[in-house]
Amino acid sequence: MNKKYLNKIFILLLVSVVTLFSCVPKKKLLYLQEQKKGEIKDEYVNVRPEKTIQPFDNIYIKVSSIDEKTADIFADQGRAGSESNINLLSYTVNQSGYIDFPFVGEIYVKDLTLQEAQQTIEAEVSEYLTNISITVKFVNNTVAVLGEVRRPGEYSFYRDQITIFQALSYAGGFTDYGNKTNVILVREAKNKLNYYYLDLTNKDIVSSEYFYIIPNDAIIVKPINTKFRNLSMTNLPIYLATITTLVTVLVFYYSLQ
Repeated sequence: MNKKYLNKIFILLLVSVVTLFSCVPKKKLLYLQEQKKGEIKDEYVNVRPEKTIQPFDNIYIKVSSIDEKTADIFADQGRAGSESNINLLSYTVNQSGYIDFPFVGEIYVKDLTLQEAQQTIEAEVSEYLTNISITVKFVNNTVAVLGEVRRPGEYSFYRDQITIFQALSYAGGFTDYGNKTNVILVREAKNKLNYYYLDLTNKDIVSSEYFYIIPNDAIIVKPINTKFRNLSMTNLPIYLATITTLVTVLVFYYSLQ
């Protein structure tokens, strides 16, 4: 058999094996990687976006008063206790942006921050009750984390905002196949769904306007290409058998030359 053809066969097999078992690039595995030499930066500034109240949000409103009679009216709110109980005492913002509050009626809260809503509600309630203080909180805050994470699902949180890393930690972090360089953030704003593509290996992410998650965001982690190569490993016996047959035929053919 001609040695030149044997070398070609060997090179073909070598390329096939290397392609099949190629390693995952380091860039796809590490968070917040260092920049190029001379560009290293360890201090970043990020102004947290403040969520405003939108239709279908649920807000908890607590009325406190030094007046005993007023306090008795809202006694159940005072005994709310745990966060789960707070959910039962929340008010849902209707499609027009109003909540229906006892003794007052409808109060418009759409597009207000929590502090602005607190001031608005307090002004409305003060027309009927005196010596009161209002507390307003978001409830039923959730974030959906899907794709290549260890525990995909929808997770509740009780702060106004969390970081994208905190949201991913709820889902157990990335699987071995999670692509940190192309994470999708889906966010609704003004009745429109917007898609943002984030690189979590870049340290600049901490100063991005999308570093902080707001309620009802969704995070989708895409798989790296290695996953598809590994899934194809189920056909490896067929693949190797085909190569073996091909090599056998080639060897036999050239041995007759």
